[in-house]
Amino acid sequence: MRSLFLALAVLAGPALAQEGGQSVTADLDKDGAPETYSLLDNGTGTVDLTVESASGTTTFPGVAWTGGMAGQEPDLSLSPAGSVLLASRNDSVGRDRWTLVLTIAQRDGALKVAGITYERRDTLDPEMGWGTCDLNLLSGRGVIEGPGGRQEIAVPGPAPRLSDWQESDLTEVLPAECFG
Repeated sequence: MRSLFLALAVLAGPALAQEGGQSVTADLDKDGAPETYSLLDNGTGTVDLTVESASGTTTFPGVAWTGGMAGQEPDLSLSPAGSVLLASRNDSVGRDRWTLVLTIAQRDGALKVAGITYERRDTLDPEMGWGTCDLNLLSGRGVIEGPGGRQEIAVPGPAPRLSDWQESDLTEVLPAECFG
């Protein structure tokens, strides 16, 4: 029975990681040897992202928020284009619910925050209290949508290196319009 459980856990692991979990495997640097991206709660209200590759392990501290309870746990997944998606959220406490997704891609020999997608909703005002903000930090273009309509915006660049990124940088990167 124990062997069956272990075998099922090993087989299910990659599928679960692809749908969102604490680790994913991707070859962002295109060297033919996939890297493993994992989240570690650092106990300060943020998570660290570790990248294990053939050349070693690199840790990027404080890249995303965690609330430490159900509906507030970050996860990793892969985009259809193969980029790593790091999602954080509050979908359990208070009337203001949100999801924030960082798109992580390899450019110019470094991991970068290539995009940010922020979605918000007010559980007590679903008609007017919602919005999305989708920023492509590589192209310098973004789209903000809400009850007032759709607005295309210019996004200041360049895309930050993941090694320079902190969760606390969001208020400087996201335009005020993203918050309603």
